[in-house]
Amino acid sequence: MNKKIVFCNCGVNLIDKDRLKGISDYLSQAELPFAKISDLCFYSVDRKSELKNLFIDSDEVLIIACYPRAVKLLLDNCGIDHPSLKFEFLNFRELSDDQIFIRIDSFFEENDKNGEYSEFTNNTEWPSWFPIIDYSRCNTCGQCADFCLFGVYEKQNNKVVVANPKGCKNNCPACGRICPQTAIVFPKYEHKGAIAGADEFDEMAEHQRQIQDIETILGSNIYKALEMRKAKRQSIIRSVTMKQAIAEREKALAEKNNN
Repeated sequence: MNKKIVFCNCGVNLIDKDRLKGISDYLSQAELPFAKISDLCFYSVDRKSELKNLFIDSDEVLIIACYPRAVKLLLDNCGIDHPSLKFEFLNFRELSDDQIFIRIDSFFEENDKNGEYSEFTNNTEWPSWFPIIDYSRCNTCGQCADFCLFGVYEKQNNKVVVANPKGCKNNCPACGRICPQTAIVFPKYEHKGAIAGADEFDEMAEHQRQIQDIETILGSNIYKALEMRKAKRQSIIRSVTMKQAIAEREKALAEKNNN
């Protein structure tokens, strides 16, 4: 049985840095086979193949990260689907360090403690803030795509997809707040609940919260508000396209003058 621990070092301040260091040090000192990933969210978008390869030779993986539902959605986003691979999850947003250490110790048998330490880092200023869609809840209404001004979503073949995760405005979870099915998850959302990817939440409370958020964000006429946002998004896209065209023209002229 080939077992491995994958530890997300969480690239934002959701978890205290001293706590993250303590978990990492515990794994290192125990000389356990584990991979330390600087930011699981980042790798699920920008380093998909590296993340997929991390699991190829494993039979059982213990993932130390945030809410299991959010982590599973991130893995699904990478196409990580090994039928024989067994996953277990430890949520460092809710478990204490002692609870995590006890589970780590019980995960390995004596003969499983082999393997190497590996570290995956990223050098980027992108905060890896983006939504993922829980398709077990999504009803493809498209409200998120109509609402978003930054072209994060696209409607493709009767399905809404996160086509441009890097276009998402940092710390803006508004589309998740108005999703009628609470199907949108932001793994880096600082508060608890469905939007953060919590596995269990009060459906009625989320529904009441959503009604209030829709009223606050969109007002009483939802359809008119969404149409106005769609028009504004098109205006933004045209403006960005024009700026790109001007920049490309200036670059071409500069190259011509230098030749």
